Amino acid sequence: MMTFGQRPEERQRKILGIAVIAAIVIVVGAFALTLLGVINPSTAMKAVHLRCASTQKVTPFGNSVLYYDGTTLYCLNANGTEKWSFTLGSNAGFSCEGGTLAAWVDNQLFIFDANGRSTYNDHIAAGNVQFVRAGRRYVAAVVGDGTSPTLIVKDLDGLTVDEEYEAYEDMIILDAGFFGGGDYLWVTSLDVYGTVPATTMHTIRVGQMNTGEASLGESLCYAVRYAGGKLNVVTTRQMLVYDYQCTQDKNATVLVYGWRLADWAESSGTAEMLFAPSRQLEEDAAVTELRLVRGTRDARMTLPTGCVGAALHNSRIYAFSGNTVYRASYRDNHFTALPLPLSRQVTGYLGMLDNGTALLCCGNDVYAVSMP
Repeated sequence: MMTFGQRPEERQRKILGIAVIAAIVIVVGAFALTLLGVINPSTAMKAVHLRCASTQKVTPFGNSVLYYDGTTLYCLNANGTEKWSFTLGSNAGFSCEGGTLAAWVDNQLFIFDANGRSTYNDHIAAGNVQFVRAGRRYVAAVVGDGTSPTLIVKDLDGLTVDEEYEAYEDMIILDAGFFGGGDYLWVTSLDVYGTVPATTMHTIRVGQMNTGEASLGESLCYAVRYAGGKLNVVTTRQMLVYDYQCTQDKNATVLVYGWRLADWAESSGTAEMLFAPSRQLEEDAAVTELRLVRGTRDARMTLPTGCVGAALHNSRIYAFSGNTVYRASYRDNHFTALPLPLSRQVTGYLGMLDNGTALLCCGNDVYAVSMP
């Protein structure tokens, strides 16, 4: 009797079946090992000890880190390598919220390009600089002693394109910021002689005219974030939504009394606002709850343990405890706990770089930790 071998197509089907079974076994095994802690997802996280101290105004700047040691402003890569430094002198301040870097000391204003080269460095005759806000195309400097300040807007080469002082007579300018591609500016101010502490927001098209004015009431306005084509104005009582002409969308008002803004982002044209309990942030206590407002959605989350801070990045929520980062996407109904690659307890969260690197402090030491 002769024995014939299998046909080629039968052998191929048998090999394919074995390969599929082997792949399933590998995936199930890896999942089981992850649950048992043998394979640790946190191995994707890397921690770099930065040379700055947590008390030195450590600030995210794109994918870089800025810090000021009391005399010199330094810029580091996320790996801790120095990119550049610039000596400002004592009692300096700096701003980089809009992607441009500006700094000031007394009545001297500095504007920098991406390489740390000063494109403008001069004294302002109108008085000492209270603060500066930088945007993509312009910087806004609030100049003067306390009340009745002057608002000066310069381009990135230092040329003055706008100046206003009459609108802020007997007022204190609380804050300012650029929006709409950097062509528009919002300004919040407080009437110091009013019978009640009334806050007003102005919107300005740089170099042209005021485009709107809105009364924000007696509640303190502490944040204005431009996302989804709207100005999201956060007060101690409500989150209010306005367009560039200061016309309010009353249907978008959200009550946020007892909550304080912890972080924000924009995704697919929608503002994403992350809140934490006000009392916990004000008393420097552990954060135990979070609240995420996204358009018409308002979700509240309880953290597994108390955390020192929380952030949004790539449609994920991150919360940092002493030795763990808790991660959840917006659709998850629970947090995933990942051990931090640090040998010390985390005591503070300082911010997130654009590439998802978190700046965490352990006492006075600062670490750049890449998030999974």
